[in-house]
Amino acid sequence: MSTNDLDAFVSAVAAGERIPDRGTMFNPWGDHDPAHDVTPEAPRIRTDHLHRYLAARLGRARVLLIAEAPSYSGAKFSGIAMTSERDVLAAHRAGRGRDYFDGRFTRTSRPLAQLKNAEGMLERTASIVWTAMTGNGWAPTEFVLWNAVAYHPHDAGNPLSNRAPNTRERRALQPLLEMFLALFPDVPRLAIGRICQQSLSDMGIDASPARHPSYGGAPEFRATVSGLRQRLDGRMLTDGPV
Repeated sequence: MSTNDLDAFVSAVAAGERIPDRGTMFNPWGDHDPAHDVTPEAPRIRTDHLHRYLAARLGRARVLLIAEAPSYSGAKFSGIAMTSERDVLAAHRAGRGRDYFDGRFTRTSRPLAQLKNAEGMLERTASIVWTAMTGNGWAPTEFVLWNAVAYHPHDAGNPLSNRAPNTRERRALQPLLEMFLALFPDVPRLAIGRICQQSLSDMGIDASPARHPSYGGAPEFRATVSGLRQRLDGRMLTDGPV
C-alpha cells in the first residue's frame, strides 16, 4: 500500500465520523480530554505518533495483531494500539525509541497522582504483548498492533473506564478496520482473545486465534506467536518471501 493510502486511513481515523455516540467513545486522534490531556495539542500529537508507527511497518509487517478495543491506559494517550506511554518513554531513554518509530515521542497524559502516571500511563497487557513479540524474535517493525474497534469505549461520564464495545459500535466502525487491513494485504492476522475472535468472525474477517495474554494467558500467547514465526520462517525458506 502507498503512503497516500496510509494518509487516507489516518485522516479517517482522526475524523471519527463513524463514531455512533461521542459521549461513550473517545477518539484519541481527534478528541481532547481537558481533564487528563496535558495539552490541547494532544490529538494532533497522537495522530502523528500513529502515522509514524504505521509508516515504519508498511511493506515490512509479517503479522497483524488485533485486539478488541483500546483501553484508557494505552492508545488513549499513546496514540498506538496496545502500547503505553511509559514503555515508549523507557525505550527512548534506553536508546531503543526506533522500536516504535523514528523521531521524538511526546507523552500526552497529564501527570496526576491518582493515575500514578508520573512516568507515563502504563497498560500491562500492552507491555506483555510487546515483550512476548520481541522475546520470540519478532523485530518491532515485523508486527502491527490494532483494534477491531478503533476508539476507546467508556462509560458515560467516566472517560477513564473501559467497557466492551457493543454490536452497533462494531458494525459502525468495521469500515475503518477494513481500511487498516487493506494497508497490509496478505499479512497473517492474529485475533487476541475470545471476544475479539468472535467479533472478527461476526464481521466475516479471517484471523487465527491467540490467547489473550492477561490473566495467566501470557505463556500460551508467547507460544502462539513463536509458532507462527517458525511457520513463516519455514515458508520463506521453501516458497520465498511471505
